[in-house]
Amino acid sequence: MKNPLHRREKAVGRARLRKNKSARYPIERSPLWKLTSTHRLAALIDVPVGELEAICMAPTYNRFLDQPKPGKEPRNIQEPTEATLRIHYRLVKYLDCIQRPEFLHSATKKRSHITNARAHLESGGAVVAMDIRKFFESTTYHHVKSFFHKDLGCSLDVARLLATVCTADGHLPTGSCISPLLSYFTHRRLFSEIEALCLEKCVTMTLYVDDLTLSGVCATKTLMFQIKALIQRQGLQTQSAKDAVIRPGKPAIITGTIRRDGTLRLRNMHHNSIVAIQNRIAQGETRPGNELRGRVASARAIEPPAAARLEARLDKIIRGQS
Repeated sequence: MKNPLHRREKAVGRARLRKNKSARYPIERSPLWKLTSTHRLAALIDVPVGELEAICMAPTYNRFLDQPKPGKEPRNIQEPTEATLRIHYRLVKYLDCIQRPEFLHSATKKRSHITNARAHLESGGAVVAMDIRKFFESTTYHHVKSFFHKDLGCSLDVARLLATVCTADGHLPTGSCISPLLSYFTHRRLFSEIEALCLEKCVTMTLYVDDLTLSGVCATKTLMFQIKALIQRQGLQTQSAKDAVIRPGKPAIITGTIRRDGTLRLRNMHHNSIVAIQNRIAQGETRPGNELRGRVASARAIEPPAAARLEARLDKIIRGQS
């Protein structure tokens, strides 16, 4: 169980991010742009300058195996703690203020896996889906240092400190608030190259963390292999088992939803998970809680009529118990 101080630090960090007005300015206006002074870095991340190197060069993490969903393998989680956690939240606040492209739907306010899927409703044609294998673990210290040094123009000393405090075991930590956004920025040149290739072929492209989705008349296997080659050139790999090319007119799974006949539909597993919770409520094994509310809210955003039917079913169950 997490200690109260750890929970408080996470709550404070999340509150700051909620207040942040994201995507306000180009990268050249970021406070991190061409940062060469360790004194300035210490001020930005609120660390005493005399302790800056010691703290950044020895980041602290809580390491554990997560509880996987059925059929999934457990993952090694590296969750930042103490000063490292505070620094990650402060850095992600600065990254959050940098403009992002329209194709990015993760780690961005007012965008989600649902807006990611909705972007492909009008494109028609086939759907091509790829998944970058172990994206965070494959984004190395050297990738991150290169972003801070070459893309943000930080000095080598500053880039070294930032890359060290932002990585665990030589890669992006799997349990940090900074990883979803920093993984995009670290590989932003790759994704810009993929976008340019898609625009040339009038193909819609979206990215949600490690899920890359293409749709349109020219979304083909040939294009998929061209993009896979670009990804491999960057030192990343795709999961061949998750590659998919769905023909026009066929239902397509896109980031947890189904595109069918020009609309989004709930997946059966999403619908059934809500029904299962409701059944436990009907049997008196549990009460309506945050898990159910979250799943129903997600269902409402995807397919409102289906969510309404599920809510009516819950109301009937509760009335029957009173």
